[in-house]
Amino acid sequence: MKAWVVSDFHVARADLLHGRKLTVPRADICICAGDISNDIERSIDFLHAEIAPHMPVVAVLGNHDYYGSSIAQALDYARKWSAGTNVHILEDQTVQVGDLRVVGSTLWTDFEIKHHEFGDLPVNERRELAARECLRHLLDFRLIFDTSGLIKPDEMMARHRKSLFYIDSELAKPFDGITMVLSHHAISPRSLDPRFAGHVSNAAFASDLTAFIRRSRPHFWVHGHIHRFADYTIGHTRVLCNPRGYSRETDSDGFRPRFVIETSMSGYRDGQEDD
Repeated sequence: MKAWVVSDFHVARADLLHGRKLTVPRADICICAGDISNDIERSIDFLHAEIAPHMPVVAVLGNHDYYGSSIAQALDYARKWSAGTNVHILEDQTVQVGDLRVVGSTLWTDFEIKHHEFGDLPVNERRELAARECLRHLLDFRLIFDTSGLIKPDEMMARHRKSLFYIDSELAKPFDGITMVLSHHAISPRSLDPRFAGHVSNAAFASDLTAFIRRSRPHFWVHGHIHRFADYTIGHTRVLCNPRGYSRETDSDGFRPRFVIETSMSGYRDGQEDD
């Protein structure tokens, strides 16, 4: 099966003015790792209007897709308007398409990553400091809600643990085909953008799940959130990120509009640009 791997469309009204055309390659399925837009209605409409007429879509929501809403409300909307269609929005859920099993979650971070200026601190201090600094500076904490008001780092960390437990339990189930994990947030410091080396905000963009991935051994792990193309392996797992990014960004970050992989054993190594 040929899968178009993509994320971080960041669809905006300004795209109409700038003529930002979407290139849809030939593929059997679209694997979308979130941040479709800054509004859940626009995000779901985009998937249905621009991609679903060409192929089934399996997606997770990114942090931007939750903006202006609560996580629960955004997920309820996405599921309501995708039910019975070929658009599948996953949050701690699994879908099988042919011989491909996709296990999906937004997978918020654990704020424990070492790759910032406070990385040498003990893990508890590092996590608390990173969460506090991200709370001060990131828009997520001003634009995403939970049941008690604006979301806090503790809620994100609880959701991270819940999602990781779900992913672990799904990967433990026998499956004869190919297994792909799909998340929005990154799962290794190897995906981090070197432009932000030392920034404590890296803790809100990636967790270090290297040991988990080596143990659980999914065939693929696709993520988004970091606007930099990535294609590398952790143990037996191929890690992929192919973000389009904001309209002000360019292809210098490595975005490949037609990045299609073969979801088979050969797909471990072979990505291609579809003509």
